[in-house]
Amino acid sequence: MFKVIKRLSTALTAVALLFGAIKALFNWLARSENDEYEVWRDDEEREDA
Repeated sequence: MFKVIKRLSTALTAVALLFGAIKALFNWLARSENDEYEVWRDDEEREDA
């Protein structure tokens, strides 16, 4: 029974670390100044749309 709990907690920890790493990657990409996939380059183009 303790092995099951230990393995379950290990699996949940691994999933949490994976999601944390993915979130950190997306946050890092969002801070990038050179964003080629940005929809609007600046506020003026946003107002024109």
